[in-house]
Amino acid sequence: MAQNSPPTTEDLTSYSQEEIKLYIFSLQDALQSKLDRGLSMDDILDTEDPFEALEPLLPQEVYPILVLAMINNIRTDTVIDAVLAGLKQGIVQYRNRNDNNS
Repeated sequence: MAQNSPPTTEDLTSYSQEEIKLYIFSLQDALQSKLDRGLSMDDILDTEDPFEALEPLLPQEVYPILVLAMINNIRTDTVIDAVLAGLKQGIVQYRNRNDNNS
C-alpha cells in the first residue's frame, strides 16, 4: 500500500480490508489536518475530492456514512465495519461491472 500518489479505484480493489481501513484512516488524518487549519469542507472540495477513489466502490447507502465519519473523525468499530462491509460489497460489484464491460 505504500506509495507516493493517491491510489486509484482500481488500486483499492486489490487492497486487503486492513489496508483499506488504514487508507481510510490516512484520509481522515489528512482531512482533519486541513479542517484544523481552518479550511472548510467547501474549501477542500473546491480543490480536491478526497473521496474520488472510493466513490465508485461505495454503495449509495454507505457513502454518506463514510463522508460523515471522515468529517467528524469517527473511527468506532461499528462505523468503520459498516463502511468496510459496504466497500467489500462494492468491490465485488465494481469488478463484475468491469468484467461485463470487457
